[in-house]
Amino acid sequence: MQAEVFFIYHNGEQRGPYTAAQVNHLHRCGFIDDDTLYWREGLEQWQPVGQIVLRRKRRNRLLFWFILLGTLAVIAPLVMLFGPVTADAWRELTSGDFTAESAWWRARGLVRDQLPKGTQLRFDPYPLAQVSLHDHDGATVVLGGTLTQSSGSIEHGAWRVLLRYDENHGTWGAAPKVGGAMPQK
Repeated sequence: MQAEVFFIYHNGEQRGPYTAAQVNHLHRCGFIDDDTLYWREGLEQWQPVGQIVLRRKRRNRLLFWFILLGTLAVIAPLVMLFGPVTADAWRELTSGDFTAESAWWRARGLVRDQLPKGTQLRFDPYPLAQVSLHDHDGATVVLGGTLTQSSGSIEHGAWRVLLRYDENHGTWGAAPKVGGAMPQK
């Protein structure tokens, strides 16, 4: 059985033959519109293509926006809650430049690693820290912060951290001394 053949009249010319699938494709892609005329064997006159093309089911835009807003409503509080903490932890672990700020970030990570479980620490901002770079491979960082113990007591502390820079790996680490991060009294 031979497929049904269609001819279309577009931009002043008759074109074809086309199969029904080809006419649908031309319509979906926007090459022809609903008012383009078609003819097939058995028709007395040309007819608008809009009568034979398959219509795509329109998406439910309301459902799309509902799902998007629902997803954002769940994700936004999580980002607001965990985003800053995650970003700080990332910077503390991956600070790899030989700069004062990079040394400060790594010193924060070393201090945080030595805290007892349940202790929370909020560091003072970078401009309040004292950072000294020396010998192209070391730094001394004095940074402060507010400690909240698991018991609820709050105190301000300061730490002096000696760092060594590994140029081969581009990483900061504790200098080879016992107690790389020590609270200052």
